[in-house]
Amino acid sequence: VCLTCCSRESMVRINQICHKNGIKFFTGDVFGYHGYMFADLGDHEFVEEKPKVAKVSVGVEDGPEAKRARLDPAETTMVKKRLEFCLLRDALAVEWRGEKATAALRRTAPDYFLLQ
Repeated sequence: VCLTCCSRESMVRINQICHKNGIKFFTGDVFGYHGYMFADLGDHEFVEEKPKVAKVSVGVEDGPEAKRARLDPAETTMVKKRLEFCLLRDALAVEWRGEKATAALRRTAPDYFLLQ
């Protein structure tokens, strides 16, 4: 489900219905130079391709360079990953005061608060 130009209450209500029924949910809007996007993919499993780390054989080389793992871009391995997305209601209810919020505030663009 993709929503644009909806009220906050409508987005939260529709997201709860989608999350409960395992339906992927996207919402967003643009206001001139500012905009937002939110995605709730529920329990999302996917496969990521990563370069294979070459094993270093002990005794072949000396020094710190020999101890570092080497990436072989020609060989890759598939890694299964899982993400659990939160509800829009929970994302909007983040507490921005206190010690825990200090680091998050540094990473959050001021535009976020304008859109709120």
